[in-house]
Amino acid sequence: MRGGQPRLSSFLNILKFVTFADKMSLDRLKNTFHGFQERLLKDYRLSIYDNKNLTEVFASTVTKLSVWIILLFISLVSVSVTLILLFYTPLKRSIPGYPSRQMSELIQYNSVMVDSLQDEIRKRDNYLMKIQQIILGEIIEDTVANTEARIDKVVMEPMRNDSIFETLIEPAEFSGNTQHVEEINLSDIKFFVPVKGTVTNKFKASPGHFGTDIVSAKNSKIAAALDGTVIFAEWSISTGYVLQIQHKHNIITVYKHNSDVKVKQGDKVKAGDIIALMGNEGELSNGPHLHFELWHEGNPVNAEKYIKF
Repeated sequence: MRGGQPRLSSFLNILKFVTFADKMSLDRLKNTFHGFQERLLKDYRLSIYDNKNLTEVFASTVTKLSVWIILLFISLVSVSVTLILLFYTPLKRSIPGYPSRQMSELIQYNSVMVDSLQDEIRKRDNYLMKIQQIILGEIIEDTVANTEARIDKVVMEPMRNDSIFETLIEPAEFSGNTQHVEEINLSDIKFFVPVKGTVTNKFKASPGHFGTDIVSAKNSKIAAALDGTVIFAEWSISTGYVLQIQHKHNIITVYKHNSDVKVKQGDKVKAGDIIALMGNEGELSNGPHLHFELWHEGNPVNAEKYIKF
């Protein structure tokens, strides 16, 4: 028991020291707070004197706390007024990087133009799809009963802004609106004979044979009938290699069942230029021949009236 008493006494002394130290820290913290509070609320005299006669013009008692509150209030008011001016007045256009009025109007105008151009592109894509269906022989039998009924006259509105399609085709060769096309008599046009041979299947609009079949030796050279631009050059299961050329006066010539083509889409050709080789390509072909079609203003025309094969 006597041996444990000194240890207990030492522990109590340590506990008293720690308690005393904590009390000293707490007192020091309280003193610091009270000192800060006193400095914050200490009264100061604010005076304004006349510089000439040094008489007091204005005097007031202020504290540091009141000064800070006033400065904070002024700062908040200044920031609020600045934001209001920037968001609701033309001053916002003076911010670097903010679009000017003219730029905003141009952006809005371009947005409207893009929508209009997209609509025109959809119309043109639909037109080209119909033409390709005609070229590839994919016309549905029950859509029409005669030549005029089979092929509806397609009218396209010309786009104000040039497009890739119009850059490939000269304006004189292609006019989207056929209502303004100058009247032309096909008899006055001199066609180059695409290929010499024997006509085995004539133009028959009623059963849907819109072209003329000319038989000749396989790989015979096929020439362009007129000057123009190649607007279609693809291969299909039913008709093999197919070419479509756009000419002036809304004339289109079509060449099917080719074994090979010598031009590509967008190429300019002259009348008599070699554009393909005769073949027996496609499921609808039963021997080497050229299926030639002549279209004028969206309607199929009997080519034998104007070309002597």
